[in-house]
Amino acid sequence: MNTPVSDLLRPRGHLVVTSPETTVLNAVEIMTNENIGSILILDASETLIGIFTERDLLKRVVAASLDPAKTPIKTVMSHDVITVKCTDLRIDVHNIMKVKHVRHVPVMKAGHVVGVVSLRDILRSANAEKDFEIDQLRGYATDQPYPSYPG
Repeated sequence: MNTPVSDLLRPRGHLVVTSPETTVLNAVEIMTNENIGSILILDASETLIGIFTERDLLKRVVAASLDPAKTPIKTVMSHDVITVKCTDLRIDVHNIMKVKHVRHVPVMKAGHVVGVVSLRDILRSANAEKDFEIDQLRGYATDQPYPSYPG
C-alpha cells in the first residue's frame, strides 16, 4: 500500500512516446511492438500534450470510421491528461484511476514524464503484496519460516 508509484515503472529510460503528427496507424504499430496499451504524445519541446490509448483507438478511430493511416494522432488523442507524481503512493494512484475512469497514467518528476503506470501494473503490485501477506500468515499458522518479501 505504501509503495511509491515510481517503483512500478518500466526500467529507466524506456519511455514510449510519439509526436502529434504521427498517424494513428504508426502509433498503434509502436504500441503493438512495445506490447503496451497507451502511448504518450510529446511536442517538439518534449512537453506532454496528450495520451493515446486502446480505448481512444476504439472510440475515436474505429467507431468513427476514420482511416488510421491518414488520421494524425493529435486529432484523436486525449488532451486532458491526468498525471501523478513519482512519489504518489500506489493506493492513491489506484483511487485516482477508479474515480477518473482511466487505465494509464503518466508519472511526472520535476515537470517531466518519467513513465506510465497502468491499471495492470497497479493490480499486479497489489496482488504480489497480498500473496506475500498470505505466505506470512500461512507461515505463522503452520510454524514455518517466513518467506522474504520479493519486492
